[in-house]
Amino acid sequence: MSHSSRLLTVAALAALVVPFTVPASLDAQQPDYNRRGIQVGQHENLTLSLGLHSVGRVQIISQEDVFVWNGSAFVEPPKLGPGMQTSFANLEFLVTIGEDIDVFFDGLLATQRHPTLWWGHQGYMYIRQMPDGSPLDFLNPVFEHVDVKAGNFYANFGEHQFTRTLNADAHRNPLVGNPVASPVGVEPGMEIYLNREGMGLMVGGGIGAPEQDFRDARSYSYRAKVWLDAIEGIYLSGSYYNVSHDVGIARGTNMFRRERLGSSYGAVWNLHNDGSGDGEGPGQARPGDGRELAAWELNAIATLFPGNRLAAFFGGAEGSGANPALPGVSKGDEEWTYYAVEATQYLADAPVYLSGRYSAIDYSKFLADNNDGKVSRIQIGGGLWITDNILMKAEYVYQSASGFQPETIGVVNAVDVGRDPVFKGLILEVGVSF
Repeated sequence: MSHSSRLLTVAALAALVVPFTVPASLDAQQPDYNRRGIQVGQHENLTLSLGLHSVGRVQIISQEDVFVWNGSAFVEPPKLGPGMQTSFANLEFLVTIGEDIDVFFDGLLATQRHPTLWWGHQGYMYIRQMPDGSPLDFLNPVFEHVDVKAGNFYANFGEHQFTRTLNADAHRNPLVGNPVASPVGVEPGMEIYLNREGMGLMVGGGIGAPEQDFRDARSYSYRAKVWLDAIEGIYLSGSYYNVSHDVGIARGTNMFRRERLGSSYGAVWNLHNDGSGDGEGPGQARPGDGRELAAWELNAIATLFPGNRLAAFFGGAEGSGANPALPGVSKGDEEWTYYAVEATQYLADAPVYLSGRYSAIDYSKFLADNNDGKVSRIQIGGGLWITDNILMKAEYVYQSASGFQPETIGVVNAVDVGRDPVFKGLILEVGVSF
């Protein structure tokens, strides 16, 4: 994407959102879900809170016309049968220093990709003000207007970190699975938040990679976001993200491809799922693995009446560079849009709800000008709150791909989406979170 195109994209986002804004609290950045764990200890000005998430799932899913590249040939995976997934878990720690500095870190105790390993995940500081008496308290006039977040954390792009399942942290998601394309990326960086009543603004940057990388050819990512919650029951946001590593660097972008958090569906559209690594994000569309990425997204969440919630997002992106999922292909350009619409309705005053979602990713170009196609997912289900901390969900899912040229891999891992594969079936989830 050219420099002028990037500027036009940012200007379009601002034009859509800013005219409606009035001078929001940062609480707007918890549009659906804000859980801070259980306080387990306190010493002087330090408070420690602990959070734990765990999920177990049973699935009855079948698939058709699925062939996966195994490095030398396309192979049809074994037939899928009913069964139970590995239980996944997240462990979180939050230390609050005084009232204005949070130190957060967490670990993934088991994931779809690595079900027997514990992975480090986020670790950051969130600063609202410097404590009185600190050598840096002279900065507090600045902190009256802004907050600072620094460390290793989700780049604040879209609302996915607040609304999708993040490994075992599943209560934020009314359904079992996520949208078919749901970008989240953790990377070292910093974000600055401007807080106003009814709106907010974030600008930030990072290293454009999920872990430290000191090569001179590695570039930096930058992002911006504006959001509005001045109208009761309506939340709007617009986001932009860009990274461009130098030519020749073996460094992929992070936002759409990094699926350490996995997928809620086990073994679908994959060669196998036995801990060897091929279970990363089963069934998820994972575009944009090249060295360049420019992406934007618009979000809307509305509560029209008690018990009702409507949500939608629409985004677009361009990426280019090496794609390691494509053997023998050193460079390719990708252009795509992705979107979802979702409705949730609670039944009377009962702790029961129904929910449905349609999501899709639509490629206008995948490596070649004449290669375009679509991957879509339909989800229908609901949930029952057994207690405030235990949620049981059931879902029917149907996913298909269409329109791609034969032997197209890299859209959804190494599956040949040119054969119009399908998976469908039922999945049940019980999640515990506190």
